[in-house]
Amino acid sequence: MPVVERTTFIAARSPAQVLDFCLEGANFPKIFPERITPLRGVDINNLRISAGRQFSFRHWMWGVIPATWTVVIREVSDRHFVDEMLKGPLRAFRHEHRVEACDGGTLYTDRVTYRALGGAPLEWLVVNAYMARIFEARHRNMLRLLS
Repeated sequence: MPVVERTTFIAARSPAQVLDFCLEGANFPKIFPERITPLRGVDINNLRISAGRQFSFRHWMWGVIPATWTVVIREVSDRHFVDEMLKGPLRAFRHEHRVEACDGGTLYTDRVTYRALGGAPLEWLVVNAYMARIFEARHRNMLRLLS
């Protein structure tokens, strides 16, 4: 399966602060570069990420193509959490968020493994570049919001 991994240094923030920021559901649409619409009664302003929690949202790909996702939080610890797609526009999607103490701040890492519905040809033509763009933008947005 393809993997996208991005690591960003966030100065003057502890791992606990960075992880807490990520666990607040209200921050999800702030760091995501495309519009997100919560579904099925999810109040994004009252969504705290916790193990076992499931929620659905619509992600507007390229700002115009609606893709509905249902995700579950598989794990949460003081150094990471993992979300996994149950239903959505891909065959598989697993996203690990990790924090690690680093001199003067925190290293934040997103590691995503995925499989496109169209397999390797579609991954090569569209999905790999799309994933890289999304996660580069997420990291820019996190830096802006946490600096």
